[in-house]
Amino acid sequence: WSLIDAGYDGGFNVPGGAYDSIFFQNANHSVRVTDEFMHAAEANASWSTKAVTTGEVVETLNARSLLHEMAEAAHVCGDPGIQYDSTINRWNPVKNSGRINSSNPCSEYMFLDDTACNLASLNLMTFVAGAGEGAAGTFEVEDFRRAVALTILAQEIIVDPADYPTPEIAKNSHLFRPLGLGYANLGALLMAFGHPYDGDEGRNLAAAITSLMCGEAYRTSAEIAAAMGPFARYRVNRTPFLDVIGMHK
Repeated sequence: WSLIDAGYDGGFNVPGGAYDSIFFQNANHSVRVTDEFMHAAEANASWSTKAVTTGEVVETLNARSLLHEMAEAAHVCGDPGIQYDSTINRWNPVKNSGRINSSNPCSEYMFLDDTACNLASLNLMTFVAGAGEGAAGTFEVEDFRRAVALTILAQEIIVDPADYPTPEIAKNSHLFRPLGLGYANLGALLMAFGHPYDGDEGRNLAAAITSLMCGEAYRTSAEIAAAMGPFARYRVNRTPFLDVIGMHK
């Protein structure tokens, strides 16, 4: 922004322009924060950053001020994203195979290093019946459940014949078989039902649909495991896996 204010071209991919002159302008930046950091921010206490390689303290800062700086920067330009490291690893279902260190850039996929996940999403508007001409319509629950089950089955089938960028990612994809299912068009769905985006009715509808999708996906996964056997690294992770399932419940 300082360069743009000084007269540099503000367009993307312009040789000699503002964005061309500064490294990492098109990267996603994230900050991992622990429960300890968040408690320090609550208490207005200090927080020390440490070198990754040696563990030595690099600098000591006020945690609340640092959190405010992150929030202001995210509001201004979208970065940094915040990754709640303690929470992420509390919900890691395969703790015995390793910790979760990071995510893909958009953070919808959280898992072990050197893994990949085939992602799919369902268009929520295809499950709305009777909307229009003043009618709010209804959400076709059984159709949605059936679509979730079919899509999870298809994603499971794809794991083996899919191509992967590295041999290590291919190996781990076969050992853990991670699947990711989501949905699209939530905003249009809320508008179709006349619910505000930032309101309890909208949030409750999103929560109900998400819970239904998650539960149906897990049920289908369990049915596949009953027929084909669980993923190869399930038994070594049985206790943490069932703990996480219990947290979902």
